[in-house]
Amino acid sequence: MLTVLNIEDKKPKNFVQAIKAIFRPYIINAEIRNAGGISVADISYIRKRGDIRFNKIYEYCIGASKTILCDKNISLKGTPFRRFEGFELNKKLLENFICDILESSEINPAQLSISYYDPNADSPAFAERLLKYSSKLTVVSNMPRFYENESDRLLNEYGVSMIVSNSLDRLYPCDILIAPCKIKRPLPSVPSTPVFTVHRPLVAVPGNIITGYDIEIPEKYKPLKPDGTDKDYFLSGLYSLCAAHDIGSLIPHSCKSDCRTFTKSDIIRLIGASVSRKD
Repeated sequence: MLTVLNIEDKKPKNFVQAIKAIFRPYIINAEIRNAGGISVADISYIRKRGDIRFNKIYEYCIGASKTILCDKNISLKGTPFRRFEGFELNKKLLENFICDILESSEINPAQLSISYYDPNADSPAFAERLLKYSSKLTVVSNMPRFYENESDRLLNEYGVSMIVSNSLDRLYPCDILIAPCKIKRPLPSVPSTPVFTVHRPLVAVPGNIITGYDIEIPEKYKPLKPDGTDKDYFLSGLYSLCAAHDIGSLIPHSCKSDCRTFTKSDIIRLIGASVSRKD
């Protein structure tokens, strides 16, 4: 069962309410939602006075996972709970979106240059998929030997290969930079480069930094989402914690950076413009 916790501060507005809050400093409302073969515990804690009583919230979560969905500003230090922060769904949606736009575009694979940053070799299968769309795929990894073996295998089996390096400098120039990981080191790029990743970079990176991939919540899961819970965060929790793997097969209709939403056509135009500048 997935647990979603929402905290609402409702401080007393007058003397009478303040007196009542002494005897009833909080209210907990809990509801179990069931749909699509999944159960969600929707817990609302209304704080009128004092600290959050996590021991009281815990009583509503006995037998459920203590990895919960909640606002990132809620401190769970010293409590039985930990906040869910997985990016597995975002990685799948990134892959689906990129393959969909490249499948839809008319860009010649011989002209398209893709750079793929996978420092821990966590996603080699996606690198293999990218070879369908580009004959100029460069993979940069801290595990170059692994990817060199992969490149040899692909050359023997399919007659295609990739450029492999452990130097970040080899990521640029490119038409697309893909990093299905948290970016913790500055990467070489330019402001016009589409950079597809799953999390806001921890360092400054030039480019159109795409971190979100927009899908609609499937009808069968709509009754599960509590009001006030971010849709993307909720779907990510369903995917990772409730094995709702069908969500990972959806194709995003758009993507977004911190300041802009891009349609598929917008991204295809960005990539096409980069390819054209090289001609």
